[in-house]
Amino acid sequence: MPSQRLISPFIRGRSLYSGSRALVLGLASLGLMAWTPRFHEAQTKVATQMIPAPMSALLVAYPDALREGARGVGNDQPPSAEDIEDQYSRILALSEARKQPGEIVRELGRLAHLVQEITAPASTRGVDPLRESFESFADERMKMLVVTREPFWSLKADLDPKSKLVEWANLKYHRHGQLMEHFDFKTGRRLGQWDDLSIPYALLQLSFSNGVQATANIWILIYRATGDLWSYPSSGSSK
Repeated sequence: MPSQRLISPFIRGRSLYSGSRALVLGLASLGLMAWTPRFHEAQTKVATQMIPAPMSALLVAYPDALREGARGVGNDQPPSAEDIEDQYSRILALSEARKQPGEIVRELGRLAHLVQEITAPASTRGVDPLRESFESFADERMKMLVVTREPFWSLKADLDPKSKLVEWANLKYHRHGQLMEHFDFKTGRRLGQWDDLSIPYALLQLSFSNGVQATANIWILIYRATGDLWSYPSSGSSK
């Protein structure tokens, strides 16, 4: 079986990646999405510990900008693969234009948010009772979730993320169908007990871990594509 590590309090990366840092949770929730902004921020913080050290140092040097981007905006409609491609291209353009590091970091946070939404099984349309219930369940169980080690496909992959985005979107809709089997839309209530042995919990665990891994991988992809144009806090120059 793949090795697992609890997300709280620490996760360790490989030698290529930055060292362990505390995962800080417990932030106020704002608005309605597939995940709460607090949940998005948790996924994003874990992902910063799984990327090349220079990029990680850049992201953590602008915590407010990263947090703002990761927490998202008040839009209850789930993003499409095309929306994420647009955000990816936006970061490439901003990098080419040599925009300020804080602006780049904010957009990288927004990219993380969108990627996490496309891996969230309840995020297939506007807010409905299932989405609200699963969001609440996610917040209740967040400190119990783990990240399962997966291969870093982005280290050698083509720099175009389209095929992966389509793959993640298709998987999300498959998992959404599984989740619907455990919810009664007529009564707006959960079917059966949503506990740590339930299918909804398994879907939550998988989507949390997949969302973290997807965030780290798409960040690595864009780092390979344009990271040489960024200014890094350690030296103030591109690296």
